[in-house]
Amino acid sequence: MDHNKRVEVNIDGMKFFVTGNNNEEYIKKIAKNLDEKIRETSKSNFRLNQVQTLTLVALNTIDELERTKADKIDIENLESSEKDTLEKIEEIKNLKKQLQIFEEENNKLINNIKDLKGKTSESDDKIRKSSKELLEKNKEIASLNDELVSLKHDIETLEEKNNNAQRRIVDLSRELENLYDEK
Repeated sequence: MDHNKRVEVNIDGMKFFVTGNNNEEYIKKIAKNLDEKIRETSKSNFRLNQVQTLTLVALNTIDELERTKADKIDIENLESSEKDTLEKIEEIKNLKKQLQIFEEENNKLINNIKDLKGKTSESDDKIRKSSKELLEKNKEIASLNDELVSLKHDIETLEEKNNNAQRRIVDLSRELENLYDEK
């Protein structure tokens, strides 16, 4: 009886159909694992093209497989207590690698936070400076508006005085004419 299943997976942005006897979850898990390895390799080696990246991932995967095979042979040759010790040592190595990765990520996040705080502080300073300048300009505008109102009032007063003076000149001119006429 044929139990082959056809499972759709996505690896490095490409769709594949995998056929096999394995559980669908297992197939998706190893496809996801491969996709993650490709992404990690691509991120750490951004100058590589897709074929170079895939080749490097394949090389690393085969290297891991060969190391695993060698480790398996070594482990089979060891006694049970030595095997447990090696497993613990390997687990410690893996945990140290993970810890190092987490510390690097943590340092990156701390640096990002510092950068953002610096930028926020700069922006706050610029906003405070702009607000202060705006207040000063508003005070200046209010002062100029007051001066404008005062000048308009002075102009009206002067125009009224000018009109009165012109009327007085006309009146005095008439009086002079009358005086000349009388002489």
